[in-house]
Amino acid sequence: MHRFRYLIGSLTLIGAVLGAFWVVRILRHLDDRPGLPLQVEFREARGLRSGANVRYRGVNVGVVRSISISSDGTKAVAQLLLDPPGAQHACVNSSFWIVTPRFSGLDGATGLDTLVRDSYVSFQTPTDRGTALVAGSLLAGKERPPAASEAESLEEVEHGDLLMSLLVPENHGLKPGSAVIFRGMPTGDVRSVALASAGTHVEVSLRIARKHRQTVTDKTSFWVARPYVSGALFSGFTVTDVTALLTPFVGYYGDPGKGVLVQDGYRAAATANRPAFEVAPVPGEALRQLPVAKPAAADDLVLVRITYAAVERDTWSSDDPIQRQGTGVLFLDRAGRVVVVTARSLVDASFTETDLFGGAPDIEDEQLKVLLRNGTVLRAGRVWVDPTGKDIAALVLEEAPPDLRGTPANRMRFAGAIEAGATLSIRAAGADATPLPAVEASRPPTSDAHGAPVTADEEVIGVIAQPAEGVAGTVVALELLPTDLRPQ
Repeated sequence: MHRFRYLIGSLTLIGAVLGAFWVVRILRHLDDRPGLPLQVEFREARGLRSGANVRYRGVNVGVVRSISISSDGTKAVAQLLLDPPGAQHACVNSSFWIVTPRFSGLDGATGLDTLVRDSYVSFQTPTDRGTALVAGSLLAGKERPPAASEAESLEEVEHGDLLMSLLVPENHGLKPGSAVIFRGMPTGDVRSVALASAGTHVEVSLRIARKHRQTVTDKTSFWVARPYVSGALFSGFTVTDVTALLTPFVGYYGDPGKGVLVQDGYRAAATANRPAFEVAPVPGEALRQLPVAKPAAADDLVLVRITYAAVERDTWSSDDPIQRQGTGVLFLDRAGRVVVVTARSLVDASFTETDLFGGAPDIEDEQLKVLLRNGTVLRAGRVWVDPTGKDIAALVLEEAPPDLRGTPANRMRFAGAIEAGATLSIRAAGADATPLPAVEASRPPTSDAHGAPVTADEEVIGVIAQPAEGVAGTVVALELLPTDLRPQ
């Protein structure tokens, strides 16, 4: 038994010696690893240790060989060894920094992944790459991640996203990647932040996702969110935008149905402080249970969402703003123009309004915008209305893309009798221009159906005129449209 224990102990001792020898051999031959040795100076090591990773775009491409103090005692020098794949991306204009948890009122919270793992070195090389680094290069490290690295981590802009500029009096810590919030939900992000050339304000570029761009109109209010305390000692205090304490964001709000949709390049000014407003409650329409409807036999009926705004000037009273939203059907006419047919009452306030004495109203500042299904917003001109006073009008879109697809001619009926017993259906577009389930034309239509096409046997035969409340709208026949505005 004693001999057996002696044998086990001897083998364990030999194994430990061999293991130590192997570790020492690896450390001594670390310089023999292929790669690019570099020296990077930092003001502080920030917990960086030998053996830490070096990363490029989140991928491990090297190792920290050692940490030392510079000869003058003013810098911490990190000896790095980049693997050949990583060395290909290290250039004279690359930026190196140490990733650690950082909490700042200006930059928010960064480097949180190192809360549960060691600090590491990351580097970033701009698109316009410089000369490749050579072995032994001595570089000055950054004390924080460069702004370019944050911009590169942003999501790609997708077709239909709203790109706009927000002018703010003061930044308060916004940076690329900061959230854009509506009703407490993220709808986009900050793309860039820059001081105006004259130093009068800060210009912030925003991206609003396509599916949320209908939440931004020319009446929307924007602000840079930061914690704000209101109230009194005895009545209690309220803290708003408390989530902005570490991560500032852009907040915005607008009352539903007010304002017209905006186009790419729209510029808005933010308020200095969060505006006082009361968030509108959930509309009753949202609680209405919709019947299950069968999908349309074909999906080539192109619907668009129309927003119209104007001002009725009154001499004896205050001016009246006019806001309307509804649906139209889009197609290409014989000349290749992009035409939208809808109800005149949706897009022409002079058709529905009168002045104090029953005469023609004074309508100004008309704005007509059309939202396509892909998220694009285009301006439109009202080129035709029925001369006999029927509630139908034709719009022509400005700067429409050449590859825009329209409703085919065989889906539109401009003449001919409707078979007895045919089911007439309303095909409306929702707030994001996507088609809503078809409903029978005999039912009182919703506001989305104002100007919507009415189909019989899957062919468009007319549009819904302005309905009275609780009453099904009148169908105005499509055959009233002039020949030159019809599809080929």
